[in-house]
Amino acid sequence: MIKSAIFEPNLFNMSPKSMLLLISLFLLGFTATAQYTEKINTNRPGVSQGAFSVGNNVLQVEGGFGFGKEKHKLFDTKTNTFNFDYTIRYGLLIEQLEINLNGSFRSEGIKQTVGANEEKIRRTDFEFNTIGVKYLIYDPYKKPKDKDSINYDELKSWKERYRFKWKNLIPAVSAYVGMNYVNADNPFTFPTDQTISPKLIVMTQNNWWTSNAGSWVLVTNFIVDKITTDNPAYGWIITSTHTLNNKWAVFGEYQGQKSDFYSDNIVRLGGAYLLNNDLQIDANIATNFKDTPSIFRVSVGASYRFDWHKKDEIIEKPGFESGIKKNEEELNEKENDSLRINQEFEEIENDSLKLEKTPFVNEFEDGSHRDAMEQDLDERRTEQRLERERIEKEKQDKKDDKKFQKEERRRLKREAKEAKQAEKARIKAEKEKQKMIEDIDAELDKMEQDEGLDDELKQIDDELKKLEEMEKDLEPEKAEEKKKTEEKKKADEEEDVDAAYEKLQKEQAKAKKEEEKRKKNEEKKRLKEEKKKKKEEEKRKKAEEKKKKEEDDNDNG
Repeated sequence: MIKSAIFEPNLFNMSPKSMLLLISLFLLGFTATAQYTEKINTNRPGVSQGAFSVGNNVLQVEGGFGFGKEKHKLFDTKTNTFNFDYTIRYGLLIEQLEINLNGSFRSEGIKQTVGANEEKIRRTDFEFNTIGVKYLIYDPYKKPKDKDSINYDELKSWKERYRFKWKNLIPAVSAYVGMNYVNADNPFTFPTDQTISPKLIVMTQNNWWTSNAGSWVLVTNFIVDKITTDNPAYGWIITSTHTLNNKWAVFGEYQGQKSDFYSDNIVRLGGAYLLNNDLQIDANIATNFKDTPSIFRVSVGASYRFDWHKKDEIIEKPGFESGIKKNEEELNEKENDSLRINQEFEEIENDSLKLEKTPFVNEFEDGSHRDAMEQDLDERRTEQRLERERIEKEKQDKKDDKKFQKEERRRLKREAKEAKQAEKARIKAEKEKQKMIEDIDAELDKMEQDEGLDDELKQIDDELKKLEEMEKDLEPEKAEEKKKTEEKKKADEEEDVDAAYEKLQKEQAKAKKEEEKRKKNEEKKRLKEEKKKKKEEEKRKKAEEKKKKEEDDNDNG
């Protein structure tokens, strides 16, 4: 940027007090229109500034805390950040003029990896402090000066009142001039930055309202900062705010910054809740699109207004109250009736003048002219009454239709909810039934294990197998023994009778022993068969009981 040796000392080297006095005297020459709104008008939760001031004799405090993380890919650093942002605004002298103080305090802890070591750095200071003045140059929403220029069709017709108009694209325009102050050796600014430097902002604001979508506000800021330093910064902010109802609002914001010291593009999303006409709370998240560094920050804050405003100087355009539509149902019925009557007589008077009729007659004239004027007024009153009744009927029909649609949506929602609950109950019943069946099976298995039937049967099978093996081993021995006995019998035919008798006794004892063993094997087989039958009978009875219980549950369900 090229500096001018003549321009710089004459303007930017002036003291802040002198510059503020010069700007105030210059702005006093303009005609005042009101900036005051019934509800608080705050710049939060974004960082842009709206075009409208807070209003004369209004002090407003805005602030918030922010916590975030930053990672720098090239420097290999991780930073935990804490921010405290604050703004003090005051409407001074006239409605268009506002003085404000903006600032941000920042504290951060940095972890940097250098080789195998990790360094920790702590930095704390003010990022910026700026005091300045804002002035509304152009307001497209101010009251028309000429009564005859009021569009009465727009006041009577809902469609005419809220239809799209190209002139609504013309924004309100404001200008801001401020002075930055930074401490010496500030870690968040360029080392060669001056302690005091100027800041200029041009702000625009569009307020749009539709009956179906609520109010929309579009704010843009074009910023030139630190223009007398070696590293001037240029920025732009676009903010869109949408009111969901009288209490809730959401916003989205895009901020860009370009300078040799730091450049970035940041997106913010958030919302706000209006606790009362003077207090608002808000929250937002912010992130960017790069990794040198990457930013993620969460902020919460609030705005409060000290309202010493005494007099409203204009009536704002119907449908706009500095970007917020008043709820007609909140107006007092008596005030509405009074306004309608006054408006009615103003329209009658204006129409009479347009028709070149004298609104009064003196006592020397005859009464025919007065009778004609009164008849004309009566006819106009009747037409206006019928028109008002028609408008009221249309409004009531729309309300009834909305109410019917609302009830229908509720009914469908209720039926869907009941069907969903019934399906959930059916699924739950099936799960419980399946679980009960599984529990019964587990209990039967447990009973069988407790009774030890399987182990006993297995033991009997093992014993039977051993007996069968023993019998197989005894069969060849028996055959060989029989053969030996026959041979021995032939050889010892003449043996002593006592010896033969003793031998016979042994053979009989052995045969008896074999017979007992055979009977014992048969008894074990019989016991095994009985236990198997008993087990099968118990399983059959339990299966029948289970089936019967399932049938009872189905009948009850």
